[in-house]
Amino acid sequence: MLAARLVGVSLVLSLSSSFAAPPDEDPVYEGKKASEWVNTIQNDTSARKRALAAAALGKVWTSHRYKDSVVNLGRSLRLDTSAAVRVQCAIVIGGLKPDDVRQIETDLIDTLKTEKESRVRKEIATALGRFPDVAKKAVAPLTAVLKDADPAVRTAAADALAKAGTEAKGAAPELVPLLDDPDMAVRQAAVFALGRIAPENVSFVAAALIKRFGAETEVEIRREMIVSLKLLGDKSEPVVAALAAALTDPDDETKAAAAATLGTFGPAAKAAADALLKLALEGKETGLRVDAVRAYGSVLGPDLKDRLKDMIRVMEADPEFEVRLAAVEELGALGPQLKDDKDAMAALRKRLSDPQVKVREAAAVAIRRVEKKQEKASGKKP
Repeated sequence: MLAARLVGVSLVLSLSSSFAAPPDEDPVYEGKKASEWVNTIQNDTSARKRALAAAALGKVWTSHRYKDSVVNLGRSLRLDTSAAVRVQCAIVIGGLKPDDVRQIETDLIDTLKTEKESRVRKEIATALGRFPDVAKKAVAPLTAVLKDADPAVRTAAADALAKAGTEAKGAAPELVPLLDDPDMAVRQAAVFALGRIAPENVSFVAAALIKRFGAETEVEIRREMIVSLKLLGDKSEPVVAALAAALTDPDDETKAAAAATLGTFGPAAKAAADALLKLALEGKETGLRVDAVRAYGSVLGPDLKDRLKDMIRVMEADPEFEVRLAAVEELGALGPQLKDDKDAMAALRKRLSDPQVKVREAAAVAIRRVEKKQEKASGKKP
């Protein structure tokens, strides 16, 4: 009986599925079928209605994956006579997923090449900034619109080129003039892009950033310039000198960024050691002094041994344990080089009585590191 009932249930389910309604191939959005929205965007004489249709097709694609939605957005972006409709198409396309845009990437790129309206170019460039893989194929038209009269367009184009990354390295000569753009957003976007496109003439770009740094009044842009200089990786004397000068910037975050960048340069930035030491001793913020101590040890490298008194002074004088901890660890990094320096070893042993446990632990580790390597070097067994 049980087997018979199961067979019956299976038969009912099979029959039900065979008579089930097919998937809705023409979904409805706001009372109109998708095919009607397509007809509207293609043929309606009202630009307002065509713009509404563009927005509707975006919703229909997102909700129902209606097959004709995306291609008609691309078509209208390229062919519609109304700038308002083209703007709406670009906005909707910018909200799609990268995989959805692949089928109309040619429409985006070709339209940007020929588009006369700045507001449409802005939305296309903004959309390309959301799709790096497509932006990489649109470097030439994006570079061309860097000269657009509208600062919003210049900003959007620079942002999209930054997203294109190294594929946009050839845009550097057109981005550099934007460092002096009267619009803050344009300058910031240009600085951001120059640090991320890996330009071929790094020294030229670095020199332009350094030149602008002294004249730049916006603190956010000065900070971004430091980041871009770090990404460019130019460790030349002019760059090191400029970063050392930035250690006196009125903004603490800019000073911290400059110190951290110098630290990544290592011994190539040795010329900045004195400026870093001054910041380590006089910086008002604890984190800033920590960054300066770390960078000071990094730029001196093994030569820190010749300036141990400076590091010991920081280690013994700073009231904040984070700074003392950084100094202890920088000294400890020298390892066996400290074995014959009585002052340094005495200073480390003194930190074994530091009020903060983390400093005491770091001092113990540093001392063991020196003494253990001494034993290994002398052939003694534990």
